[in-house]
Amino acid sequence: MLSGGKRKTQLPPGPWTLPFIGSLHHVASVLPHRKMMEMSRRHGPLMHLMLGEVPTVIVSSAEAAALVMKTNDLAFVGRPRSATLDIFGCGGRGIVFAPYGDPWRQMRKVCTMELLSSKQVRRMDGIRPDQVGSLLHYVADAASMGAVVNVSEKVMALSNDVVSRAVFGGKFPQQEEYLWELDEAFVLLGGFCLVDLFPSSRLVRWLCKGERHMRRSYGHIQRINADVIEGHKATRAATQDGASSTDDDDLLDVLLRLQEKDAFTFPMTTESIGAVLFVSNFLYASY
Repeated sequence: MLSGGKRKTQLPPGPWTLPFIGSLHHVASVLPHRKMMEMSRRHGPLMHLMLGEVPTVIVSSAEAAALVMKTNDLAFVGRPRSATLDIFGCGGRGIVFAPYGDPWRQMRKVCTMELLSSKQVRRMDGIRPDQVGSLLHYVADAASMGAVVNVSEKVMALSNDVVSRAVFGGKFPQQEEYLWELDEAFVLLGGFCLVDLFPSSRLVRWLCKGERHMRRSYGHIQRINADVIEGHKATRAATQDGASSTDDDDLLDVLLRLQEKDAFTFPMTTESIGAVLFVSNFLYASY
């Protein structure tokens, strides 16, 4: 929608702006989506907002959305860059936040054939009853002794154990720390970071703690991922048929097997494996 140089770009209509903050004062509200709805009624289904330094087009009708997402899909397929997405998207080496292109198509193929394959779904169907059975036995034993059971806590633990078995093959030493960091990352992803709106401002980057928190959180997650990956590699190397037996492979085993084959145009690196693992934790939790 935007081009460089002094040539004036034709943009959709939008509200008046202020220096530095752009249109932020128009959406500053407890319910910003309501503010955008009111503005779209004045300016139309395609509306231009300047959120700090970031030009943004708001699409608010089914017809306009169809033009963007179907008719002109390739023109809008690029993903925006921001501090948050660069950090949690592993610099564009993952699947969710990767820029459109051959590397993204390769990762999409890997996820479609392995992460979302019928074989992985069947594995989940086998894992879930086992974990639910263990939980029911625990509740029955606690009830027989008249003990109090925190159901919410146990259901959360059940979900975590299912994901750990599906992704990593079972529990691992750093699991509690890993789950805590995932919760922290989820909160940060859903939060607000000023650096995303003022990416060129060194002052904002220096004042804002959000980016530092995100780098710390994702750094810890990747460090734990690297430790678990090395452990899996050692186990596979110690097992004579580790590279050929795939019946009970967890997701990490599958990704390591693909890395060993080295059959991709763009190599499957440890960093890209970590990025897939990061996304898979949230995906498998919703199964």
